[in-house]
Amino acid sequence: MLVIDSFQNIKKVLIANRGEIACRIIRSCKELGLISIAIYSKADRSSRHVQQADEAWLLPGNDQTAYINQEDVLEIAKKSGAHAVIPGYGFLSENDGFAEKVEAAGLTWVGPSSEVIRKFGLKHTARELAVEAKVPVISGTDLLKSAQDALEAAEKIGYPVMLKATAGGGGMGLQICWDSSEIEAAFESVHARGATLFSNTSMFMEKYVAKSRHVEVQVFGNGLGQAVHFGERECSIQRRHQKVVEECPSPFVHRHPGMRERITSCAVSLASSVGYGSAGTVEFLVDDTDGAFYFLEMNTRLQVEHGITEQCYGVDLVSLMLQQAEMQARGKGGLPFDNLSQLQKPGPKGFSIEARVYAEVPSRNFAPSPGLLQNVEWYESPGIRVDTWITSGTNISPFYDPMIAKVIVWDEESHDGATEKMVSVLTKSKVQGCPTNFQYLAAIVQSEAFKTGDTTTAFLSKENFHFTPVTVDVISGGAYTTVQDLPARRGIGNGVPEDGPMDPVSFRLANVLAGNDEKTEALEVTLVGPELLFHAPAIVAVTGGVVDVSINGQKEDMYTRLLVPAGGTLKLGMVSAGCRTYIAVKGGFPAVPDYLGSKSTTTTLKLGGVQGRHLLPNDSLDLDVRTEEWAREYKRVSIPVQARLDSIWTNKWELYVMPGPHDEPEFTTEQDRKTLYETEWKISHNATRSGYKLKGPRLEWARSDGGEGGAHPANVIDEPYSYGGLNWNGDEPVILPVDAPMAGGLATTTTIVRADFWRLGQCRPGDSVKFKRISWDSALTLRKRTEEYIAQAKAFVQDSVSAEKLKVVDVTLPEDWDETILHHTPAEEGKGTVEIKYRQAGDCHLHVTYGPMTANNLTRAHIQHRINKLNSGEIPGVVAVIGCARSYCVQFDSLQTTQKDMLSALINLEEALGADDKPIPSRVFRLPILLDDPLAKKAVTDYMETVRDSAVYLPDNMAYIAKANGVEDRDKAARSIVACPQLVVEVSFLAGSPLMVPLDPRLVYVAQKYNPVRAFTAEGTVGLGGPLAVIYPIDAPGGYQIQGRTLPPWDAYASKPQFEHPWLLREFDQVQFFEVDQEEFDDYYERFKTGRLHFDVQETTFDPAAYAKFVKSVEGETEAFVKKRNEATKLAMEEERQLLAAWREKQAKAAEELGEEGGADGEVLNVIAPMTSSVWKIQVSVGDTVKDGQTVAILEAMKMEIAVRADASMDGKKVAKIVSAPGTLLDPGQTILTISV
Repeated sequence: MLVIDSFQNIKKVLIANRGEIACRIIRSCKELGLISIAIYSKADRSSRHVQQADEAWLLPGNDQTAYINQEDVLEIAKKSGAHAVIPGYGFLSENDGFAEKVEAAGLTWVGPSSEVIRKFGLKHTARELAVEAKVPVISGTDLLKSAQDALEAAEKIGYPVMLKATAGGGGMGLQICWDSSEIEAAFESVHARGATLFSNTSMFMEKYVAKSRHVEVQVFGNGLGQAVHFGERECSIQRRHQKVVEECPSPFVHRHPGMRERITSCAVSLASSVGYGSAGTVEFLVDDTDGAFYFLEMNTRLQVEHGITEQCYGVDLVSLMLQQAEMQARGKGGLPFDNLSQLQKPGPKGFSIEARVYAEVPSRNFAPSPGLLQNVEWYESPGIRVDTWITSGTNISPFYDPMIAKVIVWDEESHDGATEKMVSVLTKSKVQGCPTNFQYLAAIVQSEAFKTGDTTTAFLSKENFHFTPVTVDVISGGAYTTVQDLPARRGIGNGVPEDGPMDPVSFRLANVLAGNDEKTEALEVTLVGPELLFHAPAIVAVTGGVVDVSINGQKEDMYTRLLVPAGGTLKLGMVSAGCRTYIAVKGGFPAVPDYLGSKSTTTTLKLGGVQGRHLLPNDSLDLDVRTEEWAREYKRVSIPVQARLDSIWTNKWELYVMPGPHDEPEFTTEQDRKTLYETEWKISHNATRSGYKLKGPRLEWARSDGGEGGAHPANVIDEPYSYGGLNWNGDEPVILPVDAPMAGGLATTTTIVRADFWRLGQCRPGDSVKFKRISWDSALTLRKRTEEYIAQAKAFVQDSVSAEKLKVVDVTLPEDWDETILHHTPAEEGKGTVEIKYRQAGDCHLHVTYGPMTANNLTRAHIQHRINKLNSGEIPGVVAVIGCARSYCVQFDSLQTTQKDMLSALINLEEALGADDKPIPSRVFRLPILLDDPLAKKAVTDYMETVRDSAVYLPDNMAYIAKANGVEDRDKAARSIVACPQLVVEVSFLAGSPLMVPLDPRLVYVAQKYNPVRAFTAEGTVGLGGPLAVIYPIDAPGGYQIQGRTLPPWDAYASKPQFEHPWLLREFDQVQFFEVDQEEFDDYYERFKTGRLHFDVQETTFDPAAYAKFVKSVEGETEAFVKKRNEATKLAMEEERQLLAAWREKQAKAAEELGEEGGADGEVLNVIAPMTSSVWKIQVSVGDTVKDGQTVAILEAMKMEIAVRADASMDGKKVAKIVSAPGTLLDPGQTILTISV
């Protein structure tokens, strides 16, 4: 919408704002051909405005104040070469001092002059200007000096009255007084708020109109004493004096003939009288009883709700503001009035509504809900516009206003038509993750009062508007409560764990009882249960680990269909037998988003469920909208005692396993086998969904070391992991549950059969476990028994099977088993083939390994052809295929195919494909690498200070790599990573970790892993373990030797350029690193984090035949290098054995001196942060005795105070330690302080 000839003086525009309004301004800049410059804080890296702008500059200040630091914003404006600054709304938009500084810097301020801003910035002077322009004003006073002045003024005006801070706005600094008793307290409150918020304590008084409307007029002036209007907006629907839903035209004005002409004429008169230039809004208070209107204030900026005016009047207000600024920059003063006046229309076309979407929890008095938005999908249809800054994966910061979007609808024909569109957007859009006010907004626009236009400023009061959220609020999240579903993420691969319930049988039974499909999402409770407040009635069922269940304090039975009434509280105590309890709610939790096809939570990767974590106090979950209907039809059902699973729970477990994939003579001795299957292993306290560490004897192992895999005999070159595997982290055995890594460099001797996962899920720390070997046929028998149990339970709930016939699962099986190696194909030197072993790994996995324990890219290409065929879907029953350096694993469904048939299919596949050397699709990614990385140095230093101070790889990982590979020059060894492309041989472990081997065999270095592992490794770290290099995709513990740092190859929501999936790389891609310095790396990293970086990628192929020729051409050099490398590696291994033994001896001695309890802190209760926030005040001191319900700390989030209170478990106990001081930034779940038990 161009009303001038062109832009001559303004070419680049800096947007001094963030979020939605910044995105809105960028859109107009693009349409006008102007270059947009965004500014952003680190907290806003994921905001769309940063990605959409032509340029983006990081603000140097702290997140809380970054956008209001005038000097920083001006400095960026100058450095970027901006010609104009546009402020949007909020922040610096009505700061006359900042406008002056912009103008003084030779830049154009896109908005009214600083003088006009100053005049209207104080309400009492604005009132004087309105009087001069003959605009009606309500009875009021000049500035008041004391509470006594206020009392006397109120007596003259007549109650009720309003005390208003002259510098206030948006309802801040405003108090209503209904009689004289409230004057003194109100005066003190406004005085204090004025000092805190505006650094101005001045206030005045006005008559308060109890039944009133808020109507505002959009004006636009040319700065030359001429102005036009674009109609009025109704903004009466407010909560806490903050607008919630706005309309254009005003329903009240629209049905009162002549009123639009009168009110807009007053607004234009006021704007013209002060020579107003740019967009502005004149706000009026309208008496609902007689239609009289009175001046409230003038907003000297673009309004939040400007979009509905644009819809009804066909204007682009941002575009007009920029064109007005261009004319000012030319020295013309402003837009020609002839051009401007042609845009004014006699009235609106159609009807428009805006709803403000906030990240807040209506059921908790609209408390802000900062956090992660996991899924954003807006309903789209003609007449719908969504102005927003969010997308899937956006983090909502606690530092700024919680508005995440403005939903704007328009209908040409009727208000009802616009309302229907708004209801569609609010009920059909999916904005999932942190809670929002969608339900609240939908209730407003569906109300009869809204439909009839009977909405005054008091409409949303508790007396007039009754809203009951269909939600359940988390009072206490228990120890570890997560959302899980089935079949979870089975088959996704690429480092994304399968997830799902640890005890799928109890989980399915809970859903059956609740009346759900057995795979519906439910809550998994570990050890200590949650307390949940239901705002709507709901049908629930509780199964699994034995726990006390109560509803409103009344004890209830487990394994029973229960009804929680509206306003009722469901509370679970401590799990007394078993480990995990399941809570199913009829209808599930519809607002929990799907992530890669599942709602299951993976807390280690912060994926799925509720913001990728366990439940915390103040979380809120939507219930199914049909829950009240179901509650009315509730019928109690209870599983008979003899059929309840808790009769099986024990603390001495015998779990069924199958030997393999590494329980065979190459790895284990006969004594090891006795150790494995005769020991009662103790479950350590370190037992989680990603790994159950066991305590017990060490294995002897059949080999002295892991060869290229590492120094320990349990080390292997990366191989696939099967869920349920007993994995050996050096001498420590760890069971791998469904959240475990998918591959790694450690041997797995034995695998728990999937049919027994449900009992594994009920094992708890301190329990003992003994492994009993069974055959594949026995495993299938057990699985069929569990399926039959669920089928019978379902039939019982449906009244088609009697209680007497329902029995618990029979878990007795004979001890019979098959050996690990199911088939062996020897190497044939004449044909150039290598040895192949087909290994069993539980009842649902088969591993196929090729050749000796060494990394060979040609062998990996051979494997890839098999993987491609398996992924084609031609072999029935295949769930997933994982490829590694010298092996692959097939996960199959034992209910669809047998182990025998799958084995036969894999053997036939190997024979059919033969020596396939077809080229494999590949891409070459050029990635920067910082070899001298300060984060890497800090990780090593921290490790030495807190874990182990002496090892062959300390204090310099790279020096160790050089020494262990026979390379004399450390710097030469360090730069080997950039000397040739790295071939991605697997994408596995966790979060799409790429494991890579150099394409030049003369540069295949080897390194042992940290023992024990590091506690922290920065995302993007490049490390070496065995012969494989890895790029750490996320911040995580780690064991690979650090070589440098690059960009992380993981974006959980695939929102960054070139991420087709959360994982960037795929098998047989190539990575060509190039060295950069710190400044260059920081620039690459910042562009990557903001989504502004596009990788340099070239499509190519990996040609096995051509590569074989290259390998042959350097065969002699490779052999010489490998010989020298192996000799050096052997010496380094021996040195490490000695250092490790000395360290262990030192640790044992220290433990003995300390004593078992010596130095241990007393048991404490943690007071945790319920959300991302900063500590504002600590209300207690160490040694204080706290009471139930006492406020112990106050947090700050989104400009609101969040009280943290002690609960009943803390009553009468003393504060042990203040962990987080005021000013500390906290993530959800972080400890604020501790209470002694």
